[in-house]
Amino acid sequence: MKILKKYRHYYPILLALILLLVLNGSAAAAYFRSNLSDFVKTEGQITVPIFVPTEQFAIKTESQAILISNENDKIELNQGQNYFISQAELELAEAPVTKTKKSVWGVQVVASSDLKKAEALKVELTNQFEQAKELDFEILKEADLYKLVVGSYEQRQKAEALQEELESAGFKGWPRQFVKEIITEPAESAVSKNGDLNKLRVKKDVNLAAGSKSLKLYNLKAEKLKEAYTFKLKGDFQIAGRKMSGQYSFGPLAKSVLFSYKTDLEELTAYLLQKYCKAETDPKALQAQAIIYRTNLLYQLEVKGARLTNLIDVNFGLLKTVFKKAAAATEGEVLTKSNEFYYNSDFSLKQIKKPKAGLIALAKTDYDYQGMINYYYRRSKIENLNELLDSEQTVEARIKRGLKFREIRQLSWSGPRVLTILDLDLNSDNLKLKPVLAQGKTIGKEDLRSLIKKHSALAGVNGSYFDGQGTPLGLVYLEGELVSEPLYKRSSLLIGPQNQIAFAQVDWSGKIVIGQAEKSIAIDGINRKARAGELIVFNHYYGAQMPPLAAGELDLIVRNQNFLGLETETGKSSPIPANGFVLRIPAVESLQKKLKPQILAAQAQKFSLEHSFEPDFKQKNILSALGGGPQLLKAGKIEITGQAENFQADILTGRAPRTAVALTADNHLLLLTIDGRQSDLSVGMTLRELAKTLQEMGAVSAINLDGGGSARMVIRNFTMSNPSEKRLISNGILVGEEAEEKDED
Repeated sequence: MKILKKYRHYYPILLALILLLVLNGSAAAAYFRSNLSDFVKTEGQITVPIFVPTEQFAIKTESQAILISNENDKIELNQGQNYFISQAELELAEAPVTKTKKSVWGVQVVASSDLKKAEALKVELTNQFEQAKELDFEILKEADLYKLVVGSYEQRQKAEALQEELESAGFKGWPRQFVKEIITEPAESAVSKNGDLNKLRVKKDVNLAAGSKSLKLYNLKAEKLKEAYTFKLKGDFQIAGRKMSGQYSFGPLAKSVLFSYKTDLEELTAYLLQKYCKAETDPKALQAQAIIYRTNLLYQLEVKGARLTNLIDVNFGLLKTVFKKAAAATEGEVLTKSNEFYYNSDFSLKQIKKPKAGLIALAKTDYDYQGMINYYYRRSKIENLNELLDSEQTVEARIKRGLKFREIRQLSWSGPRVLTILDLDLNSDNLKLKPVLAQGKTIGKEDLRSLIKKHSALAGVNGSYFDGQGTPLGLVYLEGELVSEPLYKRSSLLIGPQNQIAFAQVDWSGKIVIGQAEKSIAIDGINRKARAGELIVFNHYYGAQMPPLAAGELDLIVRNQNFLGLETETGKSSPIPANGFVLRIPAVESLQKKLKPQILAAQAQKFSLEHSFEPDFKQKNILSALGGGPQLLKAGKIEITGQAENFQADILTGRAPRTAVALTADNHLLLLTIDGRQSDLSVGMTLRELAKTLQEMGAVSAINLDGGGSARMVIRNFTMSNPSEKRLISNGILVGEEAEEKDED
């Protein structure tokens, strides 16, 4: 016997529970292998590096750009400014100095063996010669003499002109040529204009710690503007000499920075069409090539994972409509063969290259894009990624004769899925299916495990919809008594004697019959808050007492079909007879003028409550029923009635945790839960995916039940599914023992 690690801490009890356990290691298909499986589980984002990762990137904005950190902080980058992104700590670099020697002309005014005399003359000349502040002074040492030279010119004539000015001021000298050392520093404006990384440098003695994975944004002054794990840059800018437009990402990679474009399979397919095809290419040829590129990309993802380093030369930016349309027309379509992607058997689909020239020729004939694909890839077939599935049954266990538990793990293009199934053989005479109400009342919620324990059941799932207080939203009919009326004629589970099961969209009307059906009072609902002008009946499932009477309201109290009286006292909470009911009459003057005399005049007669159902519960001998919806399967075909049953979009659309109940052709009842909202474990299902899954399991009719955080399966007090949250529920569907189990072979 083998038991999954998931249940290791349940060993002592599960060993008693599970008499038979089968692990099925074979899978029906093998589409999503290794890296491709990881890619699917991380929600399908593709990272395409734009450049080879480097220590830091210099950015120059061409318009106002927005930098967004992973903390969702937004920083506006000014137009025409330079910024730097690095993992390292940066500082201003010392300006590079250029030293050169050059032959120039000047005026020598003294030659002395005493350095102090030469320096003293320099001070005197500086103080007395008016133009001295604009002149260069050099003290040259030649042989044993110190020579003071004034001026630095490329031409002798300028030195001669200076000689005359000096003599006029009383300083005798003569022109001469000498070698001068020229020191040149770069202009600040030149550095700013070019965004030269030499302006900043990594700080000395500051090493990047092995565990430090954060990026820093700097300006040209080496001021750190922001530090975060990742950045997104949106706008028009230049980086590494290349103009970029759109939204790109920066992230840490080892001690470098990865500059990349985040995309998905469909957008990247369109970009490949734009790179390799002409816009005037026939749309049919583009559509065929889109399928080929999409299949190519699956191979790249399988081999390299979600970072496609071999696509660095793709130019991301403005994507032309013609290529987007071609990709959208074939969205999700790929080539497969024998439950694998076709690239496993065709080397040409492992390479991304220019289109086949023949596609354009075929497009001029009567071939559509499917025909073109079939012409070149005869052994393949076109399938949609969203319909491909790797599925494995990981557990099959008998809980009791006639009741089995199964766990199935799947991987679809949308992500992983975990299904748990209770399979009840309705032909078995030892088990009973029954809906139950939390706390036995219409207001209140309870844990599913508590419900199973209270009713001594073997297993169960959550049931129908309810409001914040736990009041059912739809049909609840328990052992021949109506607890909550149907809502919008929604699909319901109907249970008859000996586990006879049916599904139907149920309608209802109710009335209080007075006497020999001579008079009656139509009612609007059971055990719920009244809307304006409604007549609502309350029975013992509501509780022991009515809500307090508001001013002007009346309560008609009936026990054993006998009139007990009319309660009129404001604030009074009328008792609800265990074998009777209370009719709450609203404070509507016209209604009370009509009903009050009629009730008082008939107080000696019988008051009976009658319900009419469509389909007829009496005729079909329905003992219990529970509303849900929408319908998923009818007569073996997918038929989802969400709009007809007035369901909101949050139930009808998107993938979510789900619970469903279904009937198979061989009279088995399937109670199914699908975990969801957990991207690493299970993403849930759409209603159509749920219907198709049940159909493939052999179901011929099925309805959806409450899902989301309510979706849960419990067996013997252990939760076998993986709920997305902890939630108390209003009602559930349980499987229990009807009688002592017979001897087994």
